[in-house]
Amino acid sequence: MKNLQTCILLLCFFSFTVYAQKDSIEVVVAKNVEIDSSGIDPKAQQAYNDGTIAFENKNYEKAITDFKKAIEIAPDFVQAHNNLAYTYLANKEQNLAEQQFKHIVNINDTLHRSYFELGTMVELKDSLELAIEYYSKAIERHQEDKQYFYQRGIQYFKLENYDKAIEDFYEVVLLDPNFADVYNDRGSAYKLKGDSEKAIVDYKNATKLNENFVLAYNNLGSVYREQKKYDLAIKAYDKAITIDKDYYIALNNRGYAKFEKEAYDEALLDLRKVTELKPNYAIAYNNIAGVYMEMEEYDKVVFYSTTAIDKDKNMGAAYYNRAIANEMLRNEVQACQDWDRAADLGVKIAEKYLTTNSCGDLIQE
Repeated sequence: MKNLQTCILLLCFFSFTVYAQKDSIEVVVAKNVEIDSSGIDPKAQQAYNDGTIAFENKNYEKAITDFKKAIEIAPDFVQAHNNLAYTYLANKEQNLAEQQFKHIVNINDTLHRSYFELGTMVELKDSLELAIEYYSKAIERHQEDKQYFYQRGIQYFKLENYDKAIEDFYEVVLLDPNFADVYNDRGSAYKLKGDSEKAIVDYKNATKLNENFVLAYNNLGSVYREQKKYDLAIKAYDKAITIDKDYYIALNNRGYAKFEKEAYDEALLDLRKVTELKPNYAIAYNNIAGVYMEMEEYDKVVFYSTTAIDKDKNMGAAYYNRAIANEMLRNEVQACQDWDRAADLGVKIAEKYLTTNSCGDLIQE
């Protein structure tokens, strides 16, 4: 078996705490105000107050009507425009909310929060560059809000611009040194840059600030595993699983670390536990097949690879593992068919076997 490469899958989770729109919307509340110092027409102010009360009662249609009335009377009444935008959000009218926030910044270009909200909305559409542009405008106008830097950093991360992401996450740390999530996310950026030591420092900081941060423990374990420090990796995964016994991701990854440590029986215990928690989780069945491959129990490799394929028809690694097992069992036609399918699904090494084992003729037969 040492001349064949088993496909076993590690699942890494990089966590982002995204500031998405919430059901509870922050609005300016102004009750029982007949006229304010800004000189807003009293009728507009009254309509605004009525809209605010309607919003608090979750009567969004009435709130929209009242805020529109206030705006009709006083077109530059920014608070009314702002509350109208948030009411559209609460009423799940994203497009109208986006249009309203754009109108607000046209009225007053200094309103940084509106740029932030625009960023969150276009982010939901996967318009990452535009989201960065909006977040940057929010930051230019107000540099004291960690959310602005944090959300921009996340977009840079998604675009694989890890240096820029790290810069923004660094700014977040300056603004809030006790924000555990940003240490985890900066650790992930360092990890993907190949700077394992800085990643470890950040993941550890995240877990110091939040002792129940299971994702950070999982990510820490994965860095140690890449360094082949399997005992430290397993210890980190242990911590995640102690906090959340049903955390199948850490269980899968701990099984992977034990597999690489060649503790195959222990790896199987973890991976079987994953299948109990997530019966349709194809990766775990494929990984069990990978462990049995190293144990040279090829009938079991075929069984578990087939189970993985039943759960996920597009799992190339499972076809590849089954192909190797069938080759060892002298089921050459089945092996070639699986290598062909694995190659179609992007498993590059499968192409080698297609060309070296006369598979073309066997598949045609």
